[in-house]
Amino acid sequence: MLMVGVTLSLGGAVVAAAVGTINQGDGSAALAASAQGAASGVQLSMIYATVAPSGSCPTYQGTGEGTLLTLSLFDYGTTPFAPAEVIVNSTMYAASYPVVTPGTMAQFQISLGSCAHSPGLVVFAVDSGGAEVQIET
Repeated sequence: MLMVGVTLSLGGAVVAAAVGTINQGDGSAALAASAQGAASGVQLSMIYATVAPSGSCPTYQGTGEGTLLTLSLFDYGTTPFAPAEVIVNSTMYAASYPVVTPGTMAQFQISLGSCAHSPGLVVFAVDSGGAEVQIET
């Protein structure tokens, strides 16, 4: 009985140490990303993301999929954000996008290469100055 108690105690300590190490790594990665965003002065917030239904695309949970993504972003930082390229679900769309200036909202329309639905999209935008923004819908 004593050996079982010792084994469980040691096992619990090992698991607690492993979980603590994993959580510490996640926290430091989030802190580094936050510091990078604050240093560049770019702080964007997604207002909405929608995909207009298209007759040639199937439905997803009762809503029609489409090929035109409309994304609205608000810049509450101190530096304007002028995306040079936008990546949606690992596909790059290079075009001329509007500049999101501090304290304003800008709307982007992206013609997707295939049918998509707005929940579950991962949008990654990069401006010419190297600032990066990732948004998940």
